[in-house]
Amino acid sequence: MSILKRLLPCALASAGAAVLVLSASPAASAANPTRSAESRVAPGLEREMRANPGHELPVIVQLKATPSPRRAASDDGKDALALVSQHGRGGKPLGLIRGASGALTANEIDKLSHDARVAAIYQDLPVRHSGGENLLTAYPGELNAPDLWDAGRTGRGVTVAVLDSGIAQDTDLTQPTNRILTAVNFADPLPIGVQDPGGHGTHVAGIIGGNGGKSNRQYVGIAPNVNLVDVRVLDTFGSGRASSVIAGLQWVVAHKNDYGIRIVNLSLGAPATQDYVHDPIAGAVEVAWLRGLVVVGAAGNGGAGVVDSPGIDPRIITVGAVDDMATPWIGDDTVPIWSGWGVPVGSDVKPDIMAPGRRIVSLRVPGSTLDQQLPDRVVGALNGSSYFRLSGTSMAAGVVSGAIALLLEAHPTLTPDQVKALMTTTGRSFGVAAPGVPVPGATNGIVNPRGAIASLTPTVAPRGLRIANAAAQMLYPLLYGQPLNWKDPAYAGVDWRQVNWSNLIWDNFAWDNLIWDDFAWDNLIWDNLIWDNLVWDASTWNNLIWDVGASPTAPD
Repeated sequence: MSILKRLLPCALASAGAAVLVLSASPAASAANPTRSAESRVAPGLEREMRANPGHELPVIVQLKATPSPRRAASDDGKDALALVSQHGRGGKPLGLIRGASGALTANEIDKLSHDARVAAIYQDLPVRHSGGENLLTAYPGELNAPDLWDAGRTGRGVTVAVLDSGIAQDTDLTQPTNRILTAVNFADPLPIGVQDPGGHGTHVAGIIGGNGGKSNRQYVGIAPNVNLVDVRVLDTFGSGRASSVIAGLQWVVAHKNDYGIRIVNLSLGAPATQDYVHDPIAGAVEVAWLRGLVVVGAAGNGGAGVVDSPGIDPRIITVGAVDDMATPWIGDDTVPIWSGWGVPVGSDVKPDIMAPGRRIVSLRVPGSTLDQQLPDRVVGALNGSSYFRLSGTSMAAGVVSGAIALLLEAHPTLTPDQVKALMTTTGRSFGVAAPGVPVPGATNGIVNPRGAIASLTPTVAPRGLRIANAAAQMLYPLLYGQPLNWKDPAYAGVDWRQVNWSNLIWDNFAWDNLIWDDFAWDNLIWDNLIWDNLVWDASTWNNLIWDVGASPTAPD
């Protein structure tokens, strides 16, 4: 059965924004001096506390008025924020109402409600905001992307290379200026005048950086001013070879400085038939990573215990999908049963981070393969323009690539390891996993670019895992001459203290015993390699597929 025939049916659910205005009545308080501390909690919030006792809930805490001398509202907000932070996770000061926002569990809310300084604790409900006021999709709101747009963070100056089925010249990407900087093709020949006959790559590109121009900003990607590079590695029907992906990565590494490429998006995958050490695509993504490129890969849609290649590689950022339930509140999110997760042999727990990936509306390519096969996925904007709806960890990977573009715009000197550390340590806890199924890869939460931008640059600890074979082969001439440090001086009966560069047999046996973290990676002279002329030991896989909505059990 073709991948297109196995695509999951999806349905669009739009979320309406609501504004709740709550006020406290001093007269009512005076008339009822015996009010309990619990009555300070808004009824709607009390219901959420009972329904989700273990999850963080977004709140606004208001302090009681005091007879103290008049002072700046900003000081009131700081006091409220300090109090919220003592009980849970603080948000922002709201001095205008003598309050502050935050995220607290039911137990934390209960404890805070007994503080004599607290007047009321409300739900922090989603509201419309400038920059995102027309949005009909929830996923930008889940990431607080509109707030970042308002603050000037739109991905400007950052370039994402999209290795996929191509990127069409959609006006959401080309107007008022063309942000598709260039296009190269490592798949089948393109028909004249067609950039993406499959339709998948354009959809992913729109998630990363569509500006919503033709829909009056109803359908906007995460980083609406980011630049894109179209690296076509999948054919008209969404399939390709590992060699095409490796060639595409090679081109990106060779030309990253020409186009300011900082991020590589891989919304594709192949069944992991071997561990990452012996996976050629894993080797290629590791070289790209070590060369300073943040590589984002999809976990795949195989469900529990299944992670696709190259998502199995421990160095890249592997993304799983959540269902945002068409709301920007993460407390109701769940992990679809098809989102891949597990512990690949010899690797880390995957995925590394989660992002919305179900019923994601983005750019449509009329007449493309997906467009013809899935006519029910066409979504109309209010002004008559058309978009397209898809589900899969492909879509989630695009969301994370857009989030990283916002982060790198704010902090352009971050290394890939630092970006990964920020992404995985600032994720926001969300609703529940698939019913009855723990999802270890979801423990880092949903990607949180606002939190990552606000965090301190991390000091990245050693990984402890070895380099993939294909990467080791590539790196040999650059590492030659550096000190060789071994995990076990007597490994497999060999006296490794006697081994040096002159008698080292540079193979899998030796690589298993090397302490790879001890190499001085920052001192490598990368220009010693002629990237455009590299010859990779390419695999002949023909089952690479775009990673979208294939469920092992039931339709979505």
